[in-house]
Amino acid sequence: MKESKLKHIFKQAFWGHCILATLMLVPLVSYGQTTVFLQPADALKLIFKDSKEVHKADHQLSAEQAKAFQSQAGYPPPKASYSFYLGKSGDHIDGYALIDEQVGKVLPITFITLISPTGKVESVEIMVYRESRGGEVKNRRFLNQFVGKQSNDSLKLYGDIVNISGATLSSRALAVGVKRALVLWKVIYGSYTSTTPEP
Repeated sequence: MKESKLKHIFKQAFWGHCILATLMLVPLVSYGQTTVFLQPADALKLIFKDSKEVHKADHQLSAEQAKAFQSQAGYPPPKASYSFYLGKSGDHIDGYALIDEQVGKVLPITFITLISPTGKVESVEIMVYRESRGGEVKNRRFLNQFVGKQSNDSLKLYGDIVNISGATLSSRALAVGVKRALVLWKVIYGSYTSTTPEP
């Protein structure tokens, strides 16, 4: 009797641990549905369609650059290094692109920002959207609001950026992310012209 009872308790404990282990994996799926709109290579091909070549430039932010970023963005750089992609035609730099992520409600939104040699947004594209709601931020009408913006623009909701009803958190995430791209361009490339080779 005692042995049978012990086996029963052991079996309950075993299946209890299995259920717990399974539940620990569920949130990774239940938070949202991932939709991939553009792979990195496709995104670069799209925004640099008129460029002859594309180069990747990795930048480790110096202490001075990190300080300048915080002064303009209002918070320290989330990462110590960033990679820009430069579209070029001969010696001329056509534009600068940054692939980055910013958390929407729970999960990160992956997007690419194309910046002109004069520091203005030329295009923003959603690459990966992972939330189950708020995906309307991929609509061109919303994204086109960023075109022409510079690092000294506020890029705040209810100001120079109109949010999408039902997608306020995602709208804010894109505004924060594009602003970060502009400030990073400013502190890294701001003193360079379109014909200056990348550092």
